[in-house]
Amino acid sequence: MQINITKVLKNEVTICGQIQSREYVENIMLPLLMAQCGRNNGAKFGVIDAFNNAGLSLKAIQEDARDYFLTKREQQETREKAQREANAHAERLRESTPRELAEAKAKKEAQAAAIRAQGERVRAASRNTGW
Repeated sequence: MQINITKVLKNEVTICGQIQSREYVENIMLPLLMAQCGRNNGAKFGVIDAFNNAGLSLKAIQEDARDYFLTKREQQETREKAQREANAHAERLRESTPRELAEAKAKKEAQAAAIRAQGERVRAASRNTGW
């Protein structure tokens, strides 16, 4: 079902080229379109999406609207979870650049030098105890 909502004013709505009153569209036409869709959630969600994107009220079909928003939120959460997993896999499989490898090596060598210097200080202090 193709619904083209082009012009939404305070009291008028243009749907598929026909000017209708906003009250009629929100309170009568929308429930009729939902009844026409039957149990086909795909068609229902298409109608609800068109009305929601146009800024029209969905109060006349609260249950279907709730299902639409719940499904939309679940799909968004699924997409975000898949993106997080993809980012984690990409980070895990990422190869380090030569610069990053050099920086890590320099950091490791500096830490080893600091540990050796501390060891030398401890040994030097223990040799001069006066025993």
